[in-house]
Amino acid sequence: MNLRQAKSTLLIFTYIFVMFLLPMISVYALSIFLTNDADIQVYANLISYIVLVAVSFLFFGRELKEQFKSISSPATYLKGILAGWGILFAASYVSGMIVILLTQSTDTSVNQQLITNLMDVHPILMAIMTVLCAPLAEEVVFRFTIMGGLMKQPWVGILLSSFLFGMIHVVSAGDFVYLIQYMAMGIALGYVYYRHQNIWFSIGVHAIQNLISTLLVLFTSL
Repeated sequence: MNLRQAKSTLLIFTYIFVMFLLPMISVYALSIFLTNDADIQVYANLISYIVLVAVSFLFFGRELKEQFKSISSPATYLKGILAGWGILFAASYVSGMIVILLTQSTDTSVNQQLITNLMDVHPILMAIMTVLCAPLAEEVVFRFTIMGGLMKQPWVGILLSSFLFGMIHVVSAGDFVYLIQYMAMGIALGYVYYRHQNIWFSIGVHAIQNLISTLLVLFTSL
């Protein structure tokens, strides 16, 4: 195992710890100072994302900086992420229709419902987490590390990283039918990463998708 593989493996285990175990520790610690459950949940999530982003830059800061510098121009980047978002939107729409047909319901996943509920309590903090922290952390973990290690077998890497990306969003709630939609989105993001060989393109596409979702939630709650 080389250094990059070692760092990738450690980051994946860090992600699992930060997403599933650290929140429980944070909730317990925050409950000493806070009484509102929604406040506790938001700050616990914020702690998790701060740790994950920090570790991502600690392990792969040099590579992320190099790939950022390799983008030829802002226009090229904007064109690439807009085209990528079009692919992501199509994948999300089609897979969403399949989920509706299977469930006979237009309800969103538990994960999305939780985000929507917490957005009503702390819109700014939730927007920072969903638009900035989540795209960076999740793309580094699922595309840059998992898929990046299988770049010579791109479709294996895309499918594996997309499956894990989907599972991480549904396993806690057990609403596994939404794996279809999250995995479709993961495939689109994986294709963007493979197409450009630069993680900042999939980060940008992911950020646009989350920004649009966040704005829709904020505007519908007014």
